Amino acid sequence: MSFGEREALTGLLTTLIVIALFLWRLSGQHDAGLFDGPQALQAWARSVLVLVAVSIPVAIAVTVAVHAGYAALSGEKDLDDRRDERDAQIERRALAWAWYVLSFALLGVIVDLALGASALRAMTLVLAATAAAEVFKDIFKLALYRRGA
Repeated sequence: MSFGEREALTGLLTTLIVIALFLWRLSGQHDAGLFDGPQALQAWARSVLVLVAVSIPVAIAVTVAVHAGYAALSGEKDLDDRRDERDAQIERRALAWAWYVLSFALLGVIVDLALGASALRAMTLVLAATAAAEVFKDIFKLALYRRGA
């Protein structure tokens, strides 16, 4: 497994863990009625700030675990972390397609707002769109590496 593949796997796992933690937190807040009043958007924004703060140590822990686990399972002592033109090309392709996903999702949010959606719903959809684009990018990168692109 190349460094680029491990990097994509690490990103994917980190994003999925953070999404799960955020959904768990939001569901608890929703059940408590924090999103019912006029301060709903402010409560949501505070939750997003907590999400950002939590995502950093999660990313560090997942990175260490993936790389240490790979080193232990593969028996490699000196993991190659060099990037070549193929890695850069795969990164560019995955990022370009992730931008398409994000762009269409944001267009959907704008249409949803035009049809009368609330600001809270729009902000939640924007956050979901960015998470979906990130998950798509990492899955696309893994597929390109497996395909040998």
